[in-house]
Amino acid sequence: EAAGGGEAGGGGVAAAALIALEGEAARVAARREEVAASMKTIEGMVEDAHTRSWDAGLGASSALSGGSLSAREIRCCRACNQGRLAALLGRLVRLLWRRSEPSGEGSRGGAARVSLMNGLRMVARLMPLLLEDPADAGIRHLLWTDLAASPVEGIDQPPAGAAAAAPSALPAEAPPLNLGGCLVLALVRSLFVPGFTLLACEEQRFSPAAWDASSAATDEAREAAMRALLVSCSASLFLSPQQLAGAGSAAAPNRALLAAVNAPPPLGKALFRALLSVIFSYDPVGYGIPYAHSLLPDSHRGVVHAASQLLMVLLSPRTPAAFAREGGGEGGCEGGCEGGGGEGGGC
Repeated sequence: EAAGGGEAGGGGVAAAALIALEGEAARVAARREEVAASMKTIEGMVEDAHTRSWDAGLGASSALSGGSLSAREIRCCRACNQGRLAALLGRLVRLLWRRSEPSGEGSRGGAARVSLMNGLRMVARLMPLLLEDPADAGIRHLLWTDLAASPVEGIDQPPAGAAAAAPSALPAEAPPLNLGGCLVLALVRSLFVPGFTLLACEEQRFSPAAWDASSAATDEAREAAMRALLVSCSASLFLSPQQLAGAGSAAAPNRALLAAVNAPPPLGKALFRALLSVIFSYDPVGYGIPYAHSLLPDSHRGVVHAASQLLMVLLSPRTPAAFAREGGGEGGCEGGCEGGGGEGGGC
């Protein structure tokens, strides 16, 4: 009996060991499948880490459609090859800067206008793909790290031997040294291009009445430029509530939004003046006919919608004085107040 019991016990141990080995083998097989699937995914991402559809869009001679630009290409480049993203963004920024030159020559003609419109549409498609992961330090580095020279250096200068150009109303200071700053400033410039977003001549491009006159073509261009700028300034949409609570501080600013708000004169002042002019001069009734926009084509309605959204976004950053009043700084504002905003002093 004792011998039989020993044999039975030994058989149970052997069976348990066999079951354990089979379980370990199953786990190893599952792990191998996971590794194989991961390798296949990585190989696919590396294979798709290019910008072919975007390169084709930069050289397109006809209007782009949203479906022709691949989101997967950008996401794969963001994960595996950010150098290609830097090259693409550099070409796009230089195109926008060249086409938004003060004289309007860069956007004059059918092909040039299509090129600038396509560039604006590409920005509106590209920036959400770059900003959708707030934790991606590589994208922040790509956009906001200063380079040895500006990405658009020399584009506004006339070629050697050309006649001296008339003085420009654009700021004389050097352009930004980073891609993000050049992109935002190029988008603001594109809002004041004679023959594209303006009917006025170059001398009147920053006048208070510059945006009063419009046509279907200028309305289309204005809406495209404002939407591209709006998307570029909307990084906060991709933050969680906890991240958003600290995103307005100096530690984690919305750099594109601050660059747009602080655009050098006369661009910054002209931007806010144009948005206010478009919004408050819009007549939703039209020719005295209720719901006229539903009966008659109204290209101005989309411009007003985009201008309203952009103005609200541009007014959202808090000022240093607001930080002080909310306890975000020491000693209140520079004016000597102690953070109090009520009666008897304060900011």
